[in-house]
Amino acid sequence: MLHPVVPVVWLATSIFGIVAGPFGTQLFPLTGRIAFWPIIIGLGVVAAGLLRVIVRDYLGYRSFWPEAPLIAVLATLGLTPLFMALAEAVAGPEQHVPSIPAMMSYIFIMSIITSTLRHAVAATWPGGTGSGLLPVAEPPLAAFVTPDREPAARLMSRLSPNLRAPLVRLQMRDHYVEVFTEAGSETVLLRMADAICAAEGVEGLQVHRSHWVARQAIRGVSRAQGKVSLVLKDGTQVPVSRGNAPAVLALGLAEILPQADNGSDAPQAVAAQ
Repeated sequence: MLHPVVPVVWLATSIFGIVAGPFGTQLFPLTGRIAFWPIIIGLGVVAAGLLRVIVRDYLGYRSFWPEAPLIAVLATLGLTPLFMALAEAVAGPEQHVPSIPAMMSYIFIMSIITSTLRHAVAATWPGGTGSGLLPVAEPPLAAFVTPDREPAARLMSRLSPNLRAPLVRLQMRDHYVEVFTEAGSETVLLRMADAICAAEGVEGLQVHRSHWVARQAIRGVSRAQGKVSLVLKDGTQVPVSRGNAPAVLALGLAEILPQADNGSDAPQAVAAQ
C-alpha cells in the first residue's frame, strides 16, 4: 500500500474513468463520474492490498502467475456487488448503470493492469525485487551485493548483537519470522517478504512459503515418499514445497539418504553422515 506506484495508479485510472467514462459510465452525469471513479479505484486498491496478503503470504503465490489472475478473480467476485450499488447511487435520474458482466470485466481488467504495473515498476525501483521475493524457479536466486554494504546488514541490525553471525535460514511463524544464524536464532516482527529483502546480499532460496535457506548453509537434498527436503550443514531438514521441488532438484545438490518423515512442514534434525 505504501509503494510509490499506488497513488500514481489511483490518480491516473481515476482521471481516465472520469474523462473516458468506460463501460457505460459516460452516461453518468459529470458529478456522478467524479464521485464514482476515484471511490471505486480507491476501494479496489485497498481490496487488492488485502488480497495480496492472502494470496502471497498465506497461499504462497508470489510470482505474477498465478498471483495476478487469482487476485483479479477474487476482487471481481467481492467488489462487483459493491460497485454496482455505488453505480446505481450516482448514475442520475435515467439510471444508466453498466451491466453486471461489464462491471465484472472492468474490475478484472483493471486488477490485471494494476498487478502488471506493480510488478514492472517494483522490478526497476531502487531496492525492489520485482514481486518482492526471489523466485525459486530462477537459480542462482541471489540478491546483489553492493561494495559498501555487508550482506544482510539490515536484517542483522534487528538481531541481538550476540546473534549477528552468518545467516542460515528464515522461518515464517504467523506474523513473525524466526531468523537462524550460525550463532543461534531470534524471532522478529517482520513479514517473510520483508525479511528476505532485508537479507540483501546473501544468496538464498525460498523453498516453501514459510522457509528461506541461505545457499551456503545447504548440505544436500533428501527425497522420501514423494517429498523433497533440504538438508543443512547444521543437520536441520527443511521441507520443500511441491511446486518448488523441480527447481530445487535441478540445482544438482548432493543427495542425502532419506530420514524418517513425520508428515510435518517444520524443519527436522537429521543425523550427521
